[in-house]
Amino acid sequence: MRWKHWFRYPTAIRRAKHHLTRHGVDPMTEDLGSSIGLDLYTDDLLLDCGRHLACIAEHARRIQSPVILRCSKWLLASIAHKKLGQRFLSQPSVRWIAPRDRFTNATLVFTDYTVRRVARDLHTCRTVRMMIGRQSIPDVPVMPYPMHPVHVQRATPEHLDQRRQQPKAGIFFAGNQKSRYGRDSMADQFGVLPRLQILEIVRRHFPDQVTDLQADGNEESIVLRDSQADPIASEDWLPTLASHRFFLCCPGASQPVCHNLVESMSVGVVPILEYGDRLSPPLTDGVNAIRFHGEQGLIEAIRRIRLMHPEQKRQLSHAAAEYYDRHLDGANFLSDALHRQTLDHAGMVMMPFHHVNLFDESLLDRHRDGIAVRSA
Repeated sequence: MRWKHWFRYPTAIRRAKHHLTRHGVDPMTEDLGSSIGLDLYTDDLLLDCGRHLACIAEHARRIQSPVILRCSKWLLASIAHKKLGQRFLSQPSVRWIAPRDRFTNATLVFTDYTVRRVARDLHTCRTVRMMIGRQSIPDVPVMPYPMHPVHVQRATPEHLDQRRQQPKAGIFFAGNQKSRYGRDSMADQFGVLPRLQILEIVRRHFPDQVTDLQADGNEESIVLRDSQADPIASEDWLPTLASHRFFLCCPGASQPVCHNLVESMSVGVVPILEYGDRLSPPLTDGVNAIRFHGEQGLIEAIRRIRLMHPEQKRQLSHAAAEYYDRHLDGANFLSDALHRQTLDHAGMVMMPFHHVNLFDESLLDRHRDGIAVRSA
């Protein structure tokens, strides 16, 4: 435990209790059947400032399922220290229980404790280990990478359908362009071009098309906006995104997948990307995405788009939205996990959202060995 954790604990634990109690008792939490349990031992889910916790709570709320958090008070304080952790604790459907307390039998428990035997009592709960790291393996389900939490609440099926009907034109990118997005680690660790290099290539090869404004119906426009210099208000993000046909999905700073990929597909905007194999199932070039490899591949991808028939672009948009509904909608994922038991055969779910594996990799070896035995 670091000294800073000792110093901030009293304030952080008071903040946690405030967020958990200020909304009173949600009627949904009184009936704890079909609950989502989070049995946390580590702060691994606090990567990206607690984004995944906030999104899990919002997706669970959408399917009317309570979220029961079981963790130590030290970890609860760490969650409350994060802005998005506070957002998670503020959800009326979220409850906290101490490590000694039990989940109800009907709870589907996600745990970050990935050794063979767990330390706390899980009674007869269905339990799924969250494998947080950089890789996924065949035959193991993948938890969808989430939108940014500020957009999840707005992204109802009705709202997304409305955005999918918007007229669309041009190629769009909006995001942070600080120097950390130009690191060589993207190429060294993941074999993809870093964000700043992608933007430089596009500006160099398509100078007459590049603008920092919206496409405004111009099919030839390539809009590249720096979100630090020219921010888009959160309530305007999905409508602005949905007015374009393609989104240039540049990698993040530490790992390729970004929330803007998920947001773009949710409104029928087609991703242009080099890391289509990071999703599960992989995106298909010319079907639900425009995939490329390397500098020349990026240039050729944009040239291909310029030659496409309008009907082909519309089909790509439809397929991108359909992929989101089937594979990236977090509420659908949790509903399937609860009611169809889609995770039970593996007993684990991959969360390949990091630049290193945060789990015991021997678990993957045992899982592969089990698949080999069953296939023999």
